[in-house]
Amino acid sequence: MTLNVTQPSQELHNVPSSSMEGDLITGAQLYFILLSTFALTQVFSIGGVITNVINIAVFVKLGFNETSNISLLTLALCDLLSTILTIWGSLCVTPGFSDAELPFLPTEIAQLTGAGLSVFVFRCTAWVTAFISFERCLCILIPLKVKKWVTPKTTTVVVVTISITTIGPYIGVYWRWIFVWKFLPGRNATVLGVTVVDKPVLILMESVINIAIGAIQPIVAFVTVLVCTVFLVVYLRRSSQWRKSMASAAGKTAGVDKSSRFEPKQNISKKEEKVVRLVTSIATIFIVCYTPNTLMILHMAIFPSFSLFGQHRNTFLMVYLVSVLANSVSASVNIFIYYNMGTRYRNALRLLFHLEVSVK
Repeated sequence: MTLNVTQPSQELHNVPSSSMEGDLITGAQLYFILLSTFALTQVFSIGGVITNVINIAVFVKLGFNETSNISLLTLALCDLLSTILTIWGSLCVTPGFSDAELPFLPTEIAQLTGAGLSVFVFRCTAWVTAFISFERCLCILIPLKVKKWVTPKTTTVVVVTISITTIGPYIGVYWRWIFVWKFLPGRNATVLGVTVVDKPVLILMESVINIAIGAIQPIVAFVTVLVCTVFLVVYLRRSSQWRKSMASAAGKTAGVDKSSRFEPKQNISKKEEKVVRLVTSIATIFIVCYTPNTLMILHMAIFPSFSLFGQHRNTFLMVYLVSVLANSVSASVNIFIYYNMGTRYRNALRLLFHLEVSVK
């Protein structure tokens, strides 16, 4: 039996040039951006694989008695998977690799095993970051209750639930986009590719997944991280002002707002404050790097022409490439924050490489 299927990768090339009139980015500009972002993305992604393997080893060495270690380990696992998928997806669209006579069609396979899946994994990263930020806010507002509520067991349940609800729905995509064997007359060979099943139920399911996981979830996660980060920054600033006022003159509390939530009796320990600063730094990097993706999602919702097959296809691809690069940066730089701001992490890392342990 011969299966007559269409190739999704060809749809991109079948977009009429007239439909792209008015696009802000020309084909030549897009090609230059593609080359630039591709090189940088690969560098940061490869670096991300190395740094996150180190992060995972360090957090495992530190143990899971502290909830922050569990959350940060999950973050490292998500970042590791995201960078691996980004490397694979980028490799599949590289001319030398995609044009090679392989037993599969790289550009099609990458749609399901590379870029598409990495997007869902980064959604998981977003929600884990949101959880970490929210937990730190609760530690400031209701420290005693949080210690009872947020235990290693509950933290494990939360991060596993986040992983299932963000990455799990991607399985639904495989019900419409399926792997099939395709015969290529030019090569006289049968290779593995991807085709689309146009069934109303599956189309509806994919639409729901795209709206819920692709649009609503990342926006909510981004806003959560943003609000929590603003709160933490304000807290750190007021806490710093209070410490300075206490150090400048004993018994003097001029300029300190006693009605504030940040009054002395509610200030956390210096150890906890270091954790707050670390979380704030992680969240800030996430906000900066996730902004292009958030703007892209909002723009797609407002302007239908801003899409892969719309009038502003080149502009869409440019923003998408920048967002992928930003995601790679976000997934690779956390190790420097951990090393500079976490004494226990720094000591564990140095022990891992048989170096002298810091006394600070």
